[in-house]
Amino acid sequence: MQVNISTTISFEHIQESNQRVVQCIGGTRSGKSYGITQWLIVQGIESKKDISIVRKTIPSLKRTNIKDFKEIMLELGIWKEDNWNSTERVYRYENGTNFTFVNTDDADKLRGFKSDILWLDEASEIDEQSYFQLSIRTSGKIILSYNPTVSPYHWLRTMTDCDRFVTTYKDNPFLPAEMIKSIEDLQSKNPKLWSIYGKGEFTANDKAIYQFRIIEDWDETQTQFVGFGLDWGYSQDPTAVVAVYKDNNNQLYVEEVLYERGLVMKDIADRLNRFGIDKSYEIWCDSSEPRSVEELYRMGFNAKSVKKGPDSIKFGISVLQNWKINVLRSSQNLINEMYGYQYSTDKHGYTTDVPEEGLDHLMDALRYVGLMKLTQTAQKKGTYALSVGGVRY
Repeated sequence: MQVNISTTISFEHIQESNQRVVQCIGGTRSGKSYGITQWLIVQGIESKKDISIVRKTIPSLKRTNIKDFKEIMLELGIWKEDNWNSTERVYRYENGTNFTFVNTDDADKLRGFKSDILWLDEASEIDEQSYFQLSIRTSGKIILSYNPTVSPYHWLRTMTDCDRFVTTYKDNPFLPAEMIKSIEDLQSKNPKLWSIYGKGEFTANDKAIYQFRIIEDWDETQTQFVGFGLDWGYSQDPTAVVAVYKDNNNQLYVEEVLYERGLVMKDIADRLNRFGIDKSYEIWCDSSEPRSVEELYRMGFNAKSVKKGPDSIKFGISVLQNWKINVLRSSQNLINEMYGYQYSTDKHGYTTDVPEEGLDHLMDALRYVGLMKLTQTAQKKGTYALSVGGVRY
C-alpha cells in the first residue's frame, strides 16, 4: 500500500525523535492530534503492528480520535468499512496491523492490554499509575499529547527521558484564515487564552473550577478543623481522603491524606489509624456505597454518608467557590486534581457548567465536606476545634 500524505510538524517531531517517549504539547488548533494520527497510520501501513490510541472515556474517543482517524483514512482513500469493528473499536489493515481505541476507565481492558505503539491523547486526564500499566505493556514508541494547562507538579511535567515538542496554531498549515484571525484576536481580548493557544505556554487552566493557592504550611492555632472527606476507590480509581480546615477570614486549608489504589476496608482502616484519625473526627463518605460506610463505622470511625440532593455536584462546587482555597505543596495529587478539575465542553466548543469526569477523586472528597459542613445552614450549627497529640489530623 502506498499513499501520499501532507504532514504537520508534529509528524516530523515524532519521526525524528530517538526517544521512546515523545510529548506533544499544544493548544486546540495546533494540529498535534492530526499529525500524530497521520504518523500512526503510516506506521501501520509500513509493517504489521498493534497500535493503541487511548483516552479516558469512550465518548471522548468517539468524539475526537475515532472521528479524526476515519476522516484522514477517507481523505487518503484507504478506509474500508468492512475492516472496522465498531463493537470492539478496532480497525484492521490487510497486512495485519490493528488500530485499537482503548478507554482507561475500563480496568479489564488495561489488564489485557498489549501494544507496539501507544498514543495517550489528552494524557493529563490519565493518572500516573494507569500510564505505568500501559507503558510496561508497550514494546515501542509512546506518544503523550496534552494541552499546556497541567499542574507544574503533574507527572507529565516532571517526567525525564523524553522529548518534548510544543506546537501552536502557526504549526497548523491547514488552519482556515478566519480561525487564525480568531486566535490572534486573543492577544487583546483574552491574554490568558493567547498564552495557551497563541504561544503554547504553560498557564493556569482557563476552564478550572476552583482557584487556589499553594502554600508551604499554615498556622494551626488560627484554624479550626472542619472534617475529612472520603471517596471510595479500588482497582481503577484510588481511595481518596482529604482533611479540611478553615479560618475566620473565609479561607480553607486543604491537605491530601490518602490517595491509593487496591485498598480493601482493612487497609483503609489501617491507614486512618496510622494517621491518628479516631471516632472523634467526622469522615464524610460517598453515600453511593452505604455498606462501606457502615463497615468503616463499625470499625470504630465516625464515618457518615453524605446527603445528596438534586444538583448536589453543582451545589457543592458553588459552596466551595465561596471560599479562598489553600493547598499544601506536599499534596501533589490534590494539586494535580485542582489544576485539572474543569468544566466540560459541549459539541459546539462552548464551556458548560458541568464538570468533566475523570481526575476528580480528591475533588469529590473535598466536595463532600463542603456539602455537609460549609453551607450556611451547616455553619450555623456551631464551631469546634480538635487536636490529637499535636498531629494535624
